[in-house]
Amino acid sequence: MRKNIVAGLACMLLALPACTGGSSDTETTDTAAPGTTDNATTDGTEGTGTPTTTETGGVVCEPAPEGGVGGVMSEFGAPCTSDDECVAILGEGGVCLDNILGIYNLPCGYCSKLCELPPNTAYVPDDMTCGMGVTCIGADGYFEGCVIECQDNADCPREGYECRIMPTIGQPEDPKFCLMTDEHMVMTPPMP
Repeated sequence: MRKNIVAGLACMLLALPACTGGSSDTETTDTAAPGTTDNATTDGTEGTGTPTTTETGGVVCEPAPEGGVGGVMSEFGAPCTSDDECVAILGEGGVCLDNILGIYNLPCGYCSKLCELPPNTAYVPDDMTCGMGVTCIGADGYFEGCVIECQDNADCPREGYECRIMPTIGQPEDPKFCLMTDEHMVMTPPMP
């Protein structure tokens, strides 16, 4: 079943033109790996943090509080606007992700590291690239990133995120992670 979902996702991605990432009051340009950013927002704000909604419905990122955002998102999952911010938090290999495969936007960025999954595997706890207590998740060959497991939404205090199984490819018995809510889906993936 997972193979069919990943294959369907791959077919959809190959047929899609590049996506711009939806409507928000901030704009980034990818200069690093796909889905990463190394730019500040163009609305004049610097720093990272919890988004607030503007009168036009766009998301504006406020600076993160000193000591992080709390829950399990103070390091992996921390808000960001550049890879450099994530390197400072996570060390070598830290990247600021702003979307996943052009399908999901990551509000105000998401610090992570890129990792590699074995074939037909959706997650690997304690992955060597990610570190102890951190899980490599994704669809092998398409998107893989490091995240920390959560138990409930209290572990994911950032606006636009919730404690959930991976959308589209997650199975009911899979662990949960602080991931974007469905409202941040840019497009609807094909059904298996």
